[in-house]
Amino acid sequence: MNIQTLFQIAPFSVGMIAVILIAHVLLIQNTEIYNQLFFSTYRIQKLKEYHRIFTPFLVHSGWMHAALNCLALYYFGPVVESSLGTFITSIIFIFSVAGGSLYSMWLRRFDSDYQAVGSSAGVSGLVMISIYLQPNMGIGLFLIPVFIPAYIFGILFTLVSIVLTQSKDRNRISHEGHLGGLLIGGLIGTFLFWPLEYNEHQLLTVFGVVPMVLILFIHKEIEKWRKNKGY
Repeated sequence: MNIQTLFQIAPFSVGMIAVILIAHVLLIQNTEIYNQLFFSTYRIQKLKEYHRIFTPFLVHSGWMHAALNCLALYYFGPVVESSLGTFITSIIFIFSVAGGSLYSMWLRRFDSDYQAVGSSAGVSGLVMISIYLQPNMGIGLFLIPVFIPAYIFGILFTLVSIVLTQSKDRNRISHEGHLGGLLIGGLIGTFLFWPLEYNEHQLLTVFGVVPMVLILFIHKEIEKWRKNKGY
């Protein structure tokens, strides 16, 4: 599919890929503006810099980080946009970015300053919606020529991200942001396809969306248990 055809089908997805790449080129050397855009729990809560809830998608840690998010947008964005339209797709992306920030803020509310960058939350929201739209499409793992049904990938992506949020290392991928985006996409997907007549939608909601909601309530208890056990 050439770029002109893709733009006709998915103008938001193509436009967002361009925005991410151009922003990365412009901001990678401009640390002053870069530092005004990344997500920071301290700066949002203490300094009231609420714009940081929405702006992390403009900054990335490096070319590989930006390229992976653009690649995911290239594959999953058109699936959503061709089904739901450009305006709805853009709203889902923005809500997912904000959802990723708020989810991270809640899970890391007791950290002195949790920081994150990237458009992964917005992309994750579109990934989850695309899975609800086409639950049986094949998704291959990176560089591994094995494809699994999309709804199984969605469940695995969610559960693995939940496990990885328990890592002590704070200088890592923001799995909290992934979960926030996935949750927004999952809630919208559940609403769109309610009463979930298909088994794939039921499984994705029960084993994908519900655990993301539960972890919001039991996360602190898990951390206390880990500390008591010395993990």
